[in-house]
Amino acid sequence: MLRDERLVDGYALRLWGNPADSIGYDNVLLIEQTGAESLRIEMASAIHPQTGSDLNNDGFPEAIIETYSGGAHCCFGTFVYSLRDEPLLILQKPESNAGGQFQDLNGDDLYEFITYDDLFAYRYCAYAVSPSVKVILAYDSSAQLYLPASPRFPEQYAQEIAQHAALAQGDLSNFVGDDGTPKCGVLPLVLDYLYMGQPEKAHQELLRLYPYPDVELFWNEILTSVQQSPLYTPR
Repeated sequence: MLRDERLVDGYALRLWGNPADSIGYDNVLLIEQTGAESLRIEMASAIHPQTGSDLNNDGFPEAIIETYSGGAHCCFGTFVYSLRDEPLLILQKPESNAGGQFQDLNGDDLYEFITYDDLFAYRYCAYAVSPSVKVILAYDSSAQLYLPASPRFPEQYAQEIAQHAALAQGDLSNFVGDDGTPKCGVLPLVLDYLYMGQPEKAHQELLRLYPYPDVELFWNEILTSVQQSPLYTPR
């Protein structure tokens, strides 16, 4: 059954689904062009409304496809193709508990992609209080890809920092994990500073807010984890 269709600059985007599948796990998105082999995206959940826009200002419209693999909290993905003579994949968000959205954050007609990194989900506490950190990807014209660029937009973290600083200095009883420490209560602020490119400040805040003997071990675990994340921008 054809669930949705979009015609964009010589391409047809068609979202097909199994009528017996009410959730959409069986959905398939085809990007089709006359005389060319179709691109197939499994578990597609929607054709994004901004499809057809030139988000990266390269002169070609984009096809933006959202996916959902199912599960209690997971997983959402995003594929973005630049619809040139041959479609070029310019963004593939890793599957996670978070979706994403495009915004032009600095008014330069290049849209950034904003999502969240949930690399610490279930790590130190239950999912309901697990931290996730804002991530900003920007288009790199030389690589022809959207790449992590969070440190270029420190002002985008101001609201989160204020909220997470207040959280870390408040009642953390709901954030205590199996080891008896409130790691998930202080992690959000530490991650904000790390992802915006200020590791020294992140370490300083951890030392100030986490008065437990395993603080340096905790810090090293945080660094090891974020450095392995495809959404983190190494300094």
